[in-house]
Formats: sequence, structure tokens, C-alpha cells
Amino acid sequence: MKKMLSMLAAAALALSAAPVKGASAEETEGFMLSYTIDNKQATVTGCVGSDSVLIIPSELEGFPVTAIAEDAFAGNKDIGICVIPDSVKTIGERAFSTCPSLSTITIGSGVTKIGDYAFTACPALAYIDVNKNNPTYSNTGGCLYENGDTLLLYAGSPEAVIGKGTKTIRKGAFFGKADIVSVEFPDSVTTIDDHAFSGCLSLKKVDIPDSVTTLGKGCFMSCSALGSVSLGKGVKALPEDCFHSCTSLKTVNIPDTVTSIGDEAFYSCAGISGIYIPSSVKTIGKEALGRRYDARSSSSENISGFTIRGEKGSAAEKYASDSKLSFKTGRLSMGDVNGDGAVNAVDASAVLAEYAASSTGREGSFSSDQRAAADFNSDGSVNAFDASAILAEYARRATAPL
Repeated sequence: MKKMLSMLAAAALALSAAPVKGASAEETEGFMLSYTIDNKQATVTGCVGSDSVLIIPSELEGFPVTAIAEDAFAGNKDIGICVIPDSVKTIGERAFSTCPSLSTITIGSGVTKIGDYAFTACPALAYIDVNKNNPTYSNTGGCLYENGDTLLLYAGSPEAVIGKGTKTIRKGAFFGKADIVSVEFPDSVTTIDDHAFSGCLSLKKVDIPDSVTTLGKGCFMSCSALGSVSLGKGVKALPEDCFHSCTSLKTVNIPDTVTSIGDEAFYSCAGISGIYIPSSVKTIGKEALGRRYDARSSSSENISGFTIRGEKGSAAEKYASDSKLSFKTGRLSMGDVNGDGAVNAVDASAVLAEYAASSTGREGSFSSDQRAAADFNSDGSVNAFDASAILAEYARRATAPL
């Protein structure tokens, strides 16, 4: 969370409104725009003043306005509607980031480049209009797309359904959208870029399809309600900060296609204690697992009782040893939920308690490996049927001839 907050703060610092030194200024409605002229073209660099509507002029001093600079309006609290004329070709990085009142954007036909995070962390943004003659950008289902297959900015329902044919979810596409509760990916998606879903505070579950081959750094960072993640078999690397500060995360399946886990990938994820790391993982970065920030000492510390499961001689065992974390060999046996080496009524009781918690909307306590061991009938759910099957297995073993 600390990393994400610093990123947001950087986007909304004093560069949000003060005119650039040496720049010209012109009043438009309730704003005084600052701008520069270079090679007979104007670039808008910011504004002062207060109004709910910002209409960028197509000309300044008789020269066409062709660009909106990086961070030009970042952090502006007043802009609710912004109209960008056809003359503008470029919208810089973070140009309208962290604008809490921005609800509507109109993008002209001339825009050919929109920088990363240009409209990131604008929680009120609900409508994006793109001139139908724009060859690069379009509005599809209320969302901003680039070249028809790259989702640049999501502005739809809290139950997000990403359009078929989407290949890339670009940097910050869902960044800071705290109302998103679920997301459905089509099997056309191959890339989920940096910080694509960072700060989606209500997102509870993610199922990443096998088509996805690339995850960007911090792509699900600070999704504090995220409890379950299923990774597709196309994923080969979990990048740095991938699930950083996903404090509710308990269930993660890491397929044996994954070969590396980056720095702080699961930092401050106490709930995944017991996670199984397959032997396919050859490198594990600094503080990737079992670590969290201690505010009292202003430093990192091991998460008490955190256990890593893996194979003898693996990168997981070495990481656990180097980090002074508990390590256990292999996965939990099917039905042995508490890891005591037996399958009995105690395990069945634990499964029923977990089922009762999840079915009433409460937070369960099972780790990824425990859920795998508890799902006795392999239907993807942990419920009373599994508890019954575990009891039946216990009875079978107890009465089996020696």
C-alpha cells in the first residue's frame, strides 16, 4: 500500500496546477491555461482557477494546440468534464491522473498517442466519448480502446466483463477503481500490464486464463479484498509487486509453468502461509514471500508462523532457509487439511468450519494448500460434500484390514 500511495502522490503534487516557468497563459472559462509554443505548435501544460468544465482550445496565439503535457492537470479537484479538440495529437503521461471529479472525457479525431496512466485514478469517470473519425482510439462498451484490441481505460460496471478480442490490458486500465468487485477475462487476453488492477479495493477473485502469458509489475497490487487467484498455465513469471499488499489473499495456485517469482511479489500477504511453490520455480526475489512492513520499527519483518511448502533442494527450500521461514516438503495429502499426517474427523470438522465461513460471507482461514487438500472431490469448491467424503475416507481407512 505504501508503494501505491507514493505513486499516487507523485502524480498529484504541485505540478498539478501551477503555470510552467516561462510559459504563456490564456483564460478559458473559469481557468487560466498555461502553455508553451514550440515550432509553431502549442502545448497545454496546466491551469489555475476553478470550473467544472474544461474545454481545451484548438488554437492559442494563432497556433494549433497539438499536445497536452505530462502531468498537466494531475490532481485537479474541480474538472468534471473535459473536451479535447481535434487539433490535439498527444496526451502526455498522467495528464489527468488523480482528478477525483472528472466524470466525462471527449477525445477528438486527431489524438494518435495517449501516454501511460493519462486518466488513471479518476474514480468518478463514467463516460468516454471518442470522435468516430479517430483512427487510433475508440469507445467500446464505455471503455477506451487503442487500435481496437488494447484496453486503455475501463469505465464500466463494477462487475467488469472485458470485451472479446481484447489482447492487452494496458498500464493502469483499472487502477484505483475501488468499486470493481469482479472481472471476467476473455481467452484472447495475452498481457495484463503494469499496475493494471492496482488499488481495486473491492475485487475479490481473479481467474486468469491460460491465454495470458505476461503479467506486469504491481498488476494486482493493493487489492485488499482479493481472496482467491487462479493463475493460467500460460504465465511463466510473477513479476515484482504482483500481489503486494493483497492482505486478504489466501488461495493462490501457482502452475508448474511458472519459473520465477519477483521481488516482493507477495509482500504483506500473510494469509497465503502454506503456499506450495512448484520445483519449476528457479528464482525467488527479495522479500517475495513471508514478509511484511512493521510500522513500529519502520522496517520489514517475517510474518509469524508463515510456512512455505515445496520440494527438497528447490528454490523454495533455499528461499525459506535464507529468509528463516518454516519449510515443509511436498503438498498436503488429499484430505489432510491440518497437516498432521492423518485423515480423520478433525479434518472434516475444519472443512465444515471453512465452508460455514465462506457461505455466510465471512473470511475463511485456509491457505492455498489447505484448500487444495480440502477439495476432496476436486470440483473446485470446499463444502459439506468434501467433509462427508473425508469422513468416509477416514472410516474406510479405520476399518481396512492391516
